[in-house]
Amino acid sequence: MTRLLGGLRWVLSAPRMYWVHALYVINLIVLTSLVWWGLWYQRDSDWNYLTFAYNLFIGPGVLYYIGVVLVPEVPRRVRNWRDYFENVRRLFYSALLGLVIATFIGGLLITGTPLLHPSQALILLAAILAVTGLLSTRHAVHGTLAVAMTIVVGCSVVLAALAPYSE
Repeated sequence: MTRLLGGLRWVLSAPRMYWVHALYVINLIVLTSLVWWGLWYQRDSDWNYLTFAYNLFIGPGVLYYIGVVLVPEVPRRVRNWRDYFENVRRLFYSALLGLVIATFIGGLLITGTPLLHPSQALILLAAILAVTGLLSTRHAVHGTLAVAMTIVVGCSVVLAALAPYSE
């Protein structure tokens, strides 16, 4: 989260901004907050090393990696975010696909999320978006994917907000 927020000033700076890249950075900030919420939501669960490692590496670990891919250590050196995104596009979509697959498998095996839970449909849609991003080199396709991913993230926020809270 620190890397993303720290780089946001540079990501959003005109005229070098690339709206697709900026939208993905903002989506990643929201996704990171959802992962933190999910971890808080599981605070009273019975944890073992497997659940701990899964929740540490899959959530925060992969999101950190994606954040490092999207926002380099010195973001002010990036002169054109569109070119930068094109250079890291495959790493980004590959990591996103890995995150989505791990989230699906972990949801089934570790957190016990039912196969027909609405979140599973969002996970499937996110996987399709990530694969499409990996295969396409067209900027228009990436723009469509970024908007679609924003809708998926927005739906995830709604599902998290509507989830029953237990104390």
